[in-house]
Amino acid sequence: MVEPVRPHVRRRAGSVLRGASLGLLAWSLVGCRSSDGGGQASTSGPSSSSASEAGDDTASSASASDSGTSSGGELGPLRLRFEELEVGSEFSLVTDIRFVPGTDELLVLSKDGRVGHYRVEADRAERLGGFTLPGVHSDLDCGLISLAFDPDFARNRFAFFSACSSQPDNVIVRVTLDLDDYAASAATLTEIYTASEPDAPRPWHNIGAIGFDDTGALWALLGDKRVAANGQDASNDLSALIRVIPNRTPGGSGHTPASDNPFSGDPERSPNVYAWGLRSPWRGIYDRKGRWWIGDVGTDAFEEINLVSESGQNFGWAAQEGPCAGTCAGVTDPIGGWSHDTDTPQIRDDEDARPTVRRAIWIGLEYDPAGGPDPYGGRLTGAVLTGDFCVGFVRALEVDDEGAVTRDEHVGHLPFASGWDRGPDGYVYAASFGRCESVNIDESDPPPSRLVRAIPVD
Repeated sequence: MVEPVRPHVRRRAGSVLRGASLGLLAWSLVGCRSSDGGGQASTSGPSSSSASEAGDDTASSASASDSGTSSGGELGPLRLRFEELEVGSEFSLVTDIRFVPGTDELLVLSKDGRVGHYRVEADRAERLGGFTLPGVHSDLDCGLISLAFDPDFARNRFAFFSACSSQPDNVIVRVTLDLDDYAASAATLTEIYTASEPDAPRPWHNIGAIGFDDTGALWALLGDKRVAANGQDASNDLSALIRVIPNRTPGGSGHTPASDNPFSGDPERSPNVYAWGLRSPWRGIYDRKGRWWIGDVGTDAFEEINLVSESGQNFGWAAQEGPCAGTCAGVTDPIGGWSHDTDTPQIRDDEDARPTVRRAIWIGLEYDPAGGPDPYGGRLTGAVLTGDFCVGFVRALEVDDEGAVTRDEHVGHLPFASGWDRGPDGYVYAASFGRCESVNIDESDPPPSRLVRAIPVD
């Protein structure tokens, strides 16, 4: 375990997107091997923990224990095949996808700052146009990472994006979306939030998923920016789940802390922090029971599934990784995950698993038919999809009200999964980034990404 060190407060006031620059947290999940406890291999998207330091066919020596891999749902096991849709040549470096509320139109984010606008029709996605967000810093795991629509989107047309604006800087920006005038959308960009680490040695462990909770607060996942001491330093916003109230005035910028965050009024801790002790939390979701599921990419040992069910929880990084085996007072264990061994239950369940020691956990979505069509016949309802970006297995998990796992079932195989959403037809859609590592990617000639639809296998 790494001895936590309390660093200086490293929060910059308002780095007004220099040139509207955005700080992509993107591949903040890449977890790479390092002897200092804070390093990690860079990966494309969440790349994996040993991505740039080990070959695909090398065995990992990690010894952390695996989480249980039980069960299937009461309706019987579910298997999914991922049917590829036809897309245009500009579909590359995809980091996230979201259906525009109330439509069959899809926004597609690319790591280099492009926002594509598509309509999904049968077995293809027709590109309608798009725009580029100015100021995105795209390097290794930095770039344009995530998208969330305002809860009142039908009225205000606000869309929020997380990104890197430089190697040290993570940002959340907002645009007023006009899909009939793309240039007008980009011109409305305003900065809502920024968090910085001036000592960040590489563009890794950045800002990841963002969204809104039931109170209307904007939440975001932030990594440690490869400074492990940030893990146990709640005086800044890094290594944390944060919640803020964004300025919703048209043209307005900035935010205020959510008033019910645990450290409100504490001068030694950030008022934005809701939970902390995270390393590289790339992908996560907010579920129907008001909990956050966070996939925290590990270093050498363990990929964590962390469940935030109350304010102030500390998940232990950098003092621990995986289930706690030492002094655990005040630390919340992950509810699941997997080790970096090459013979884990998750890998054994997936006959298509890639033989790699690289790892990068993701949390995709919670399936909720919401009274609409359900092509899965109830077998996916209430389940959270999770998996490994580099190895490729996809699993369905459920937990009870106490956080105990009641379902952990292999459902399919999709390597390099980077974004998930449920379409208006009820099907789950996903994007595949194209490769496991972000090193040596030529962004002028990138590997192609894919858009797929999850089809139940009879």
